[in-house]
Amino acid sequence: MTSQNQINLILMDKMSFGKIGESIAEKFLIANNYKILQKNVYFREGELDIVAFEESTQEMVFVEVKTRSSNLFGEPEEAVTYEKKIKTLKAAIKFLNLARGIRFKSWRIDVIAVKLTKEGKFLGIKHFKNIFDGL
Repeated sequence: MTSQNQINLILMDKMSFGKIGESIAEKFLIANNYKILQKNVYFREGELDIVAFEESTQEMVFVEVKTRSSNLFGEPEEAVTYEKKIKTLKAAIKFLNLARGIRFKSWRIDVIAVKLTKEGKFLGIKHFKNIFDGL
């Protein structure tokens, strides 16, 4: 039987695993000429993992980061469900309504999928730009 302490350790590991993925995604974005504006923005409507600005396109970019250590439940990007997309969209709109003094030409929502070993070592990263394109 699983004790409360074991459950707490599993939840803590999952949270720290996600933070490792977000840190890798942040470094990836910076290396690709994005400016990080904010991280872990919470609204009633949803959460934004990373809010960035892409210099080359002058776009505000809202990034959902998904991190996985196995394909048991699919690829990391497959964890971005329709419901998650809608929550992220609502949070992005809320952010845009509150943003003052940030100049941008357009905005989009991206997904960054990070693969790690069970020990937290980096295996790979994929960047999916404008996940609502074509809808």
